[in-house]
Amino acid sequence: MSQTERILYIDRTLRTKRPLTTQQVADYFEVSTRQVKRDIEYLRDRFNAPIIFDRFEKVYRYESDFDQLAFADQNLVLFYVVLKSLVENQHYIPVVSNDIVSTVSKDVPESYKHICDNISFELPKFDTIDPEVFLAVCEALRSHQPLDICYTSAKGESSERTIEPEHITNYEGAWYLIAYDWARSDIRTFHLSRISKISLSSEKVQNHDENYKKRLESFISENYGIFKGDKKIWVKIRFWGMAKTIVSSQVWHKDQILEPATEGDLEAIELSLPVASFNEILGKILSFGSEAKPLEPVELVTQWKETVTNMQKNI
Repeated sequence: MSQTERILYIDRTLRTKRPLTTQQVADYFEVSTRQVKRDIEYLRDRFNAPIIFDRFEKVYRYESDFDQLAFADQNLVLFYVVLKSLVENQHYIPVVSNDIVSTVSKDVPESYKHICDNISFELPKFDTIDPEVFLAVCEALRSHQPLDICYTSAKGESSERTIEPEHITNYEGAWYLIAYDWARSDIRTFHLSRISKISLSSEKVQNHDENYKKRLESFISENYGIFKGDKKIWVKIRFWGMAKTIVSSQVWHKDQILEPATEGDLEAIELSLPVASFNEILGKILSFGSEAKPLEPVELVTQWKETVTNMQKNI
C-alpha cells in the first residue's frame, strides 16, 4: 500500500471523530508502527492537520475541524478514471504509458476501487497524430531548437516551414502547436495532425524583440478558441430557451461577461467575450440553431446572416 493511501485512511478516520492508534493503521496496511508515525508527522507538517495525541487514552485525534483532504479519495478516483480512459485511446495522448496508470492505481483506496468501473470518461472526437511528431515537438521545446516541417493547411496546400515551437495545446480533442513561423515572421497555430514530416533544424532560434514574450502570452491566453492572435475583438451573443440553460452553466473564456436579457417574451442571457477570429465563434452560435444570435460587432452579425441565408439555399 502507498503512503498516499495510508494518509487518506488516517485523515478519513480522524474526520469521522473516531480515535486512531498507530497499531490500528499498522495492522490494516501491514506496515510498522514507526512508518505510521512518519505518516502522521507528514500529515501534520505538510498539510497542517490539527492532529494531537491523547496521552490518557493513547490515541490520535483531530483537535479541530479539518477538511483539506475531505474529497481527496473521490478526486483520486476521478483522476484515475480519466487517466485510464486517456491511455486506452493512445491517439489522444500518444506518449502516456500503462505504467503511469498502474502507479496511480496503487494510490486509489481499496474501498473505492470497486466503483471505478461504474464511472466512465467519454472522450470527444479526436485527431490521430504520429507519436514521432509529438515527441519531436517535445524535444524541440526541451532543447529550444527550431523544427523543419512539411505542413498541409486546411485548404490542402502543402509547404515546408521552419518554426520555433512555443506551446502545445489540446483543444476539443485536437492537438495544436503554437510556434514562431520564420516564413511569416509571426506567431502561428499549427494543427499537429497536418504535419507530415518533422525534424530538428540545424539552425538556431532567432533573437526576438523585448515584446515577443508578452505577445506570445497574449496569443496563447487572451482570446476564445483555438484561433489565436494579437487582435482582440469583443463579441456579444444572446441565448434563450434551452441554449440559455446550457450556456448559463458554461465558461467559454476566463474574461467572459454574462448578463440577463430578454428575447421577445422569453428570458435570455447575453454573453460577451474576446475573440481573434469570427470563424470558430460563428460555428458555436450556429450549433444552437434558432435559440442564439450574435448582437455585436456588426461584422459578425453580417457574417452570421449570410451563412444562415446560404444554408437555406441548400434546403
